[in-house]
Amino acid sequence: MRKTNPWIIVIFLLAFLASFEGCVTEKATLKIERSLTQNEFAYYNDSFDKLREELWEKAGYVHSKVQMANFKLAYVSIENGRVRVETKTGCFSKGGLASKYALRGDFDIQVDCHIDFLKGRYDMDQYLAFKVISKAREIQETESVVIGLIKKGELNFSTIFSGYIEKGKYHHGNGRKIGNFHGTLRIRRIGNRISTLYKKEGKSEWKKINTFRFSANDIIFGFALTNYVSKRNTIKARSPITATFDNFRINDAQEIIESEI
Repeated sequence: MRKTNPWIIVIFLLAFLASFEGCVTEKATLKIERSLTQNEFAYYNDSFDKLREELWEKAGYVHSKVQMANFKLAYVSIENGRVRVETKTGCFSKGGLASKYALRGDFDIQVDCHIDFLKGRYDMDQYLAFKVISKAREIQETESVVIGLIKKGELNFSTIFSGYIEKGKYHHGNGRKIGNFHGTLRIRRIGNRISTLYKKEGKSEWKKINTFRFSANDIIFGFALTNYVSKRNTIKARSPITATFDNFRINDAQEIIESEI
């Protein structure tokens, strides 16, 4: 029987304490030792000229039965060399791509993304995420780290943030207000520490949001756009929201596991 992808399961809530560091400018790039070569990454790096079904699967997940009862996958397409995601109206909607392969050991990955937030207050949220998820024997044992951009429905501003989840319990990291975002999101693990970084289009220096303690297990990863957060129980979503993703890159990785492909 085909295993359920962690992106399409309902997450259970348990407790754990995560540690984090503040937002700083990342001037020096830490080198991952024993990394594969750039030639070995070439097959997996993706400029999204087409949807490569051997590498990616369309995916989304919900947090509750209420959301599941009125959920539709967002439209996911390739347009002008980018992945374009557009949520559907009148329902909880989410769409994105999740990897069919895993990374083992230390790694450093990134993806470009563009989102222009709808202005004003809405009965929905606007949430873009880039996430890594550890593989475990039981789904309750999974960990994940996310870096994302969000404008909650009741707020008139957006933020960039990162957070840590272990056994279904979410822990807030740092965040900062930000407007529309055209730039790059990045996640890097070295040993038992995982960092979230970003840079805006046209800038050369990376800004680090957080560093968390994290599992050494193999990870899968993905990116998505959604019109709800975990605690939202009602939604009208009269307007769609859209975002694009481009230029996925593996900067460093010690091993690529193709058992999922």
